[in-house]
Amino acid sequence: MKIGERVRRQRKKLGLSLRELGAQTGLTAGFLSQIENNQISPSLNSLQSIATALHVPMFYFLDETRPNTVVRANERRTLYFPDSHMGYDLLSPEITRQMLPLLIKMEPGACRQAMPLDKPTEQWMHVVHGKMRITVGKTTHELDEGDSIYFDGDLLQEFSAVGDGTLELICCITPPAL
Repeated sequence: MKIGERVRRQRKKLGLSLRELGAQTGLTAGFLSQIENNQISPSLNSLQSIATALHVPMFYFLDETRPNTVVRANERRTLYFPDSHMGYDLLSPEITRQMLPLLIKMEPGACRQAMPLDKPTEQWMHVVHGKMRITVGKTTHELDEGDSIYFDGDLLQEFSAVGDGTLELICCITPPAL
């Protein structure tokens, strides 16, 4: 099932019209209709706004849960957003558990501004490769390979890939939200 079909299914499940969803997301009904009809792909920020309004994590919009406990590297479900120069790999077979583990890849210079989540979370990030700048609350940290940070999700302001190389980090969010 494609992203647009899953958006439509969840919107209808909640009894929302395109206009009502648009009012909650700041997107137009026409734009949402194009997403639902798979005519366009949403940006990272648009998909996160839609997910928040529909009370689901972004990975809900991928294919169905896989009934395995092992996730092979070549079988991960991924979301890549060329406009933001970053992507997410889901590291678990499902999104319905208490923790959402992700591999986040960011091209040099890419920056992710945090958006409000629909529920409080705790988050942990570990830099696997590259260098990250992250602002939590009013404090900015620079993390190198092997460094980790743990914080309340609502305090995250932004994070970015600094330096010349691609940033790869593992992020665990509990409960799942994006």
